[in-house]
Parts: sequence; structure tokens; C-alpha cells
Amino acid sequence: MKNIKYFGLLLMVAVFAISCTKTEDLNPVPTTLIAGASAFETPARISNQVNGLYATFKGTGLWGSNYILYSEARAGEFISTNQNPLQGGLTYMMLTDAGTTDVNIVWQQAYQAINACNVFLEGMDALGRKAAGDSLYNNYTAEAKVLRAITYYSLLQLYAQPYRNNAGKNPGLPLRLKGNTGLADYNLARSTVAEVYQQIIKDLDFAENNLPSKYASAALNTTRVNKNSAIAFKTRVYLTMGDYTNVTVEANKLVSTTAPFTTTNATRTTHSLPADITTVFKSPYTSTESMFSVAFSAADAPGNSLATNFLPNSADGTGLGAAGTGQFYVFEQGIVSDATWKTTDKRRNFIFTTPSGTNKGRFWCTKFVVGTPFTDYIPVIRYSEVLLNLAEALANLNGLDTRSTALLNAVRGRSDATTVFIPSSKADLINKIIAERRIEFFGEGIRNGDIMRLGLPIPAKTPTGSTPVPASNPSDGNYIWPIPNNEALYNKLIG
Repeated sequence: MKNIKYFGLLLMVAVFAISCTKTEDLNPVPTTLIAGASAFETPARISNQVNGLYATFKGTGLWGSNYILYSEARAGEFISTNQNPLQGGLTYMMLTDAGTTDVNIVWQQAYQAINACNVFLEGMDALGRKAAGDSLYNNYTAEAKVLRAITYYSLLQLYAQPYRNNAGKNPGLPLRLKGNTGLADYNLARSTVAEVYQQIIKDLDFAENNLPSKYASAALNTTRVNKNSAIAFKTRVYLTMGDYTNVTVEANKLVSTTAPFTTTNATRTTHSLPADITTVFKSPYTSTESMFSVAFSAADAPGNSLATNFLPNSADGTGLGAAGTGQFYVFEQGIVSDATWKTTDKRRNFIFTTPSGTNKGRFWCTKFVVGTPFTDYIPVIRYSEVLLNLAEALANLNGLDTRSTALLNAVRGRSDATTVFIPSSKADLINKIIAERRIEFFGEGIRNGDIMRLGLPIPAKTPTGSTPVPASNPSDGNYIWPIPNNEALYNKLIG
């Protein structure tokens, strides 16, 4: 009974704590507690705990919007209209420090998600297997490990040097694999970047072997991770590590050898490129391209949505049909100016142009276009990324690779059938793939990670009529975020 109360209390602390003081950041006080003895008592109640893990993962500070928003604010495809420090302005200007809200809020939300997963895993090991049975035990623990893996990966893209620097031997993150029970447990030194990536792969490998092949509905197959979700995310992780061989190993589990490049395992979820990319970002958000997305509804709206920030205000959005606060517009000198991105490309439908007024001609991202309460789903990973991950890996391994070129043309051809790439060299092929990623995934938080894994500078932002932001080189102090003050205050081993 004592152990049951212990795990029940910890789990509800991890999942339901929302607002915290500095001390409460580490020992949050729950607003709601169920009886500790019942936390892992039945499969239904354990299922509720799993739903809580997804809820914490999609909190505003993490995948609910801010992780993606801040990643895009850094990466050079968007311009801040007013450098609002409450809406990513300091991140945009590359002026963050250890006390900046952006730096602290992502870290706090991420480690709340990690701690929720850790406490849940401990509860399942101690009590949940008996109540749920082996099958559900494997399913639920695998889901928790995927969410933990994605969260650690997300943190690495902001707070740690890229894997390519010093072969992952640089300081990474505190690698917490046990639930926090109090300040006495909080001191933990940073593991290396490589060690954190090793744990991410370990979690994803476990998940691939233990997740369901598919769920009973398209909605669940989109909003809960399954075997294909775990495999897909491994292609992203290995690409970030520069491990092109393992990218191909994992991607080949999902991608057919030749066009039209669909998944081949009939027992699992089926994935392909829908003919119209705009359907991926429309209700019901369950296209064959959607491999894992976070879901929102009117009763479960994000606190600070991407649409709020990316959509123009009413004055600049005349005719659009939905309005936001206009915090970030699309940089006119960024990828939107690429001459190979034709005006007839269907992905141009995700760009709205202010028709009149002071800001006539200004571009806005409309991938997330549902108006208040801003309930667009947010893709965590899409099938088109797996294709481009594989294309890039094959090009790096084999040079001017035929299948790599075909994969690139499949992604471009879905939205622009009039363009067929004929690369002239290995470098040309890779450059075309990287440019295609910028077009395909703009606004989805991927560009920042691409910049870092490729060892590129974070580009200068030189908008017309606004304050320029200089480039940040990999050797510059502002290239990655610092460890937040709150962590350094309570973790005496952080260094």
C-alpha cells in the first residue's frame, strides 16, 4: 500500500502541475490528486495516465507551440514584427541568457514531460504490469519511452552543441531516467551529447519492438505513436548524428524501393504522400502522411499557438478569414525567394500576402490557419521527412544516387509536377535536398536542427525597414542556449 501511494502521488504531481514557483518547478504541487492506491489499479486508470503523458508533452512550453516557435525564430525564415520578449523576441535577436523566459520555459516543460514519463515507467514496473497485463504494459511503456526520447532530442537542438562537434563528446543534458522525488535527488551532472543520443536510440528501439503495429482508427494512428512512428523518428535522430548508414536501415523499413515510395508492411499503418499537401494541415489531420501529430480541440486548445504567432492581425490579413497577433512574418529574403520554388507549387498555398495597407506585400505562414481557439494539429514527424531523410543519407553514402534523386523528385513532384531535378553532382544533389527541406517543412521547427547538424551559421536577418540581426557562427556563444538559471540554482552538479 505504501508503494501504491508513492507512485500515485508522484505521477499526478508530474502530469497535473502547471504553475510553479522556483521551488515548485522541481517539486510541483498538484491541483488535483486521485487516491494514490488507485493510480495503477485498473487498465482504464493506467490509460488515463498515458493520456496525461501526451498532455504534458504537448504543453505550451514544448510541442504545444513554443519549442517550434523558438526554433523558427532562430532559424532565419521568419521576422519578428516587434521583437516582443514575451513572444520569442530575444530568441529571434539571438540575445537569450540563462534568465530569459524562453530558455527557462522550454527546459521546464521538457523536464516535466521527462519526469512524468520516468515516474510512469517506475509505476508500471512496480504495479502496473500486474493490473494491465504484459501486452498493455509493453504498449504503454513504449509510448512513454518515445515521448521521453523525442523530448530529449528536442532539448539537444537548443541547449547542446551538435553531435558533429567533437563526435558528441561535448556536454549534453542531465540524463534523468528516474522520477524526481525531491531536492536530494536533483543533483545530476550533464551526460555527453553522445550519451543522450544513445539513450534516445535505446528508447526508440524498445518502442519499435513493443508498440502496436496500428490502432483501431486513423485518429489514434495519428495522435498516438506506433511502430512506424518510432522508426520514422529514428531516421531523424540518425540523420542528426550524421549516421547515414543507420538512416537507410531504418528508412528502408518504411519506404518502398521505387516510386511511388509507399510503406510496404501491410500489418502496420500505411503511409504515402497525398496528392494535395494542403490536406495534411486540414481537419481531420489524419492523412497517410501523418506519422505522429499532437492534437488540439476547442476543449483542449494550446495556450500560445503557432497560429496566434504566425497569422497576420486583422488589418494585414484582409481576406484570409482568420487572424492572429502577427508576431512573425515570412522573411522575404529567405526560402520564399528561391527561384526554383515556383508560384504554381501547391506549398505556396501556405503563404498569404498582405493585399493592402502599410504592410502590403508582406508574407505570412498559413500552415496553421484555424482561427481562435487555434486548434490546428501540429506534426511531430511526417512521411515526407522520412523520404527526404533517406534521400540525404543515400546521397552522402553513394554520391549521385538514383534512388536519392527519385525520392527528392517525389516530394517536389507531389506539389510541383512541372519540376524534375537532374542533379549534376553529389554536392548539387545534397544542396537540392536541403533546399527542399526548407520549403517542405518551413514553420514546423525543423530548420534550426538542420542548420546545427550541418554545422552552418544561424543566418543573419536583414528585413527591410527593421533592425538587422547578425549571423551566429557555430563558435559563437549564442549559437546554443545556456542552461537555465533555475536548473543551475537547484542542480549543483550541472557545471
